[in-house]
Order: sequence, then structure tokens, then C-alpha cells
Amino acid sequence: MTMKMTQNKPLVITSVLLVLVGSAFWLIRPKVQSIKVQQVQDQKLQQIKELTQTADTDPKYREHNSQASRELSDKLCALTARSPEDREKAVAAVRDFLEMPTIAVKYECNDAFYNLEEDRLIPAKSETYSVDSTYFVVNSVTNHIIQVDETPGTWGYKADGSRWFSDQKQYDYSGKYSQTEIEQLARNFIAKHSIALGNIDLSKLTLETGKKDGGSGRVNYFLILKGEARTVQLDPPTETCSEDLDKNAPGLYRNGNGVPCSKVYESKEQPSLSVAFTSGGQLINFSNELEGPLARARMR
Repeated sequence: MTMKMTQNKPLVITSVLLVLVGSAFWLIRPKVQSIKVQQVQDQKLQQIKELTQTADTDPKYREHNSQASRELSDKLCALTARSPEDREKAVAAVRDFLEMPTIAVKYECNDAFYNLEEDRLIPAKSETYSVDSTYFVVNSVTNHIIQVDETPGTWGYKADGSRWFSDQKQYDYSGKYSQTEIEQLARNFIAKHSIALGNIDLSKLTLETGKKDGGSGRVNYFLILKGEARTVQLDPPTETCSEDLDKNAPGLYRNGNGVPCSKVYESKEQPSLSVAFTSGGQLINFSNELEGPLARARMR
């Protein structure tokens, strides 16, 4: 019995070592993966910083519509973008808004930017998507749509000197709906599209309405639903630099050029949701500030 145990002892030790090594591997593996992920993120952040510095100092990027500027902008849009999996929630919101579950939705860009003065990346608050000539600004935290509008038309000159214009969207001005009916149409739309807009309690909002007659039967109805006034923290703060600033104002400082500057860190605002319909019941404009100030659309 003793001889057998002695003979098996190396096997037992080997088995124990294998178990210990295996356990150590599974304990270390998550840390190794975490380090690799962090390295990728650090490399991406460095690229964003370098591209921002290039755009800020190289004269060839001062013309915003130049090929070089567009290419650099495309790189920044890609580097600062959320993962495709995260963006799918925003795409789902756009499809819900349009009631088109399979429509192709194009990701345009987001409003993240690298603040060279503070040496940090300001995270995106919104993303812009497009479907044909319509763009959608989405809150990148809640994945709710906060703005819908048409992309500006383009125009130019032909060889003969005459102008050309891009195709314009056609609107329904059939006059099928009255002001009261449009109000109910808007309420039903907001209640129906909780995926796109979130759960909005209309009973807590005050309604204001308006009407614009552009002539030739082109009537648009406007509805504004207002909430209670609130204080909003600004990140980044709003900076104003001018020689006209009060030199005795608290917090006043001078920038690198010696110009007096001040920063505003919060603002008072009344959140609102605005929507516009044609007299034919076609939605032509939408904006929602209930989740915060509107963000500027970022198109490529």
C-alpha cells in the first residue's frame, strides 16, 4: 500500500499543479482582457486628440467643406462612435418614429469632441442619423429622438450659368385636418411612440398652438408642449470672451490673448416639446427639449 502511494505521488502533484495553473489562468484572464481593452481605448483617445490638434493647427482644414476636412471629420465620427450594438437602440427609435421597422437608417456622426484646453474628451450627448433627406438627432444616453427635420437643400450653377437645385420633399396640404384634429393627432402620435420618444406624461405639460398660412393652401399647424422651468448644468460651460465684459464680474479671467473671459456653468430654461404638421396630417418638424437642451445635428 505504501509503495503504491509513493509511486502515485508524482501524478498527484502534477494533477494539483495543473489545477492550480488552470485556476490561476481563469483568474488572470479577465484582467488581461481588461488591460487589452484599456490599451485599445487609450490608442483611440490618442488618435482623436492628434486629429483634433491637426484640425486646429493645419491651415488646410480651415475650409470646412474641403475634401481634407470631410475626410478628417469622417475619421473623428468613426473613432468617437458608440459600438454598432449600442447604436442599434437608436436605429430602433428612428424606425419606430417612422413606423417602418425595416427601413435603412444611416449613422452620420455625434457631438463628442476633444477639448484641447482641458486635455479630455467631452463625451457625446447626441448622435445624428438620416433616412433619405430627413435627419434624426438622438439622445445617446436614453436613445430617444430629440429632433427631426429635413436636411438643407443644395444648389449650384450649370455650365450655361443657370442654377440647379436638389429635389425638394413634397408635402401634403390637402386640408384634411383642422387645428383641433391636428392637436389630437399629435397627442396620439406621442403616446404611441414610446420607443422613439420615451414615456411622456402629457398631463404635466401646457399646450400652446399656432398656425401659419403660407398662401396657396399651404397651411402648417404648430404645437408646443411646455413643462416647468428648471436649472440645467452646462458641460462644457459656455465661455464668452470680450473686452466689453464687466472687469469686476466674479470669475473673470483672461485667455491666452489677454482678452477678458467668463464662463456660465448653469442656465434656467423651460423644457418643451414642439411638433409641426401640415393641414394634410404630415409631420414636418419635431423637437424635444424635455430631456435637455437640443443638440446640433452633425452631418457628414
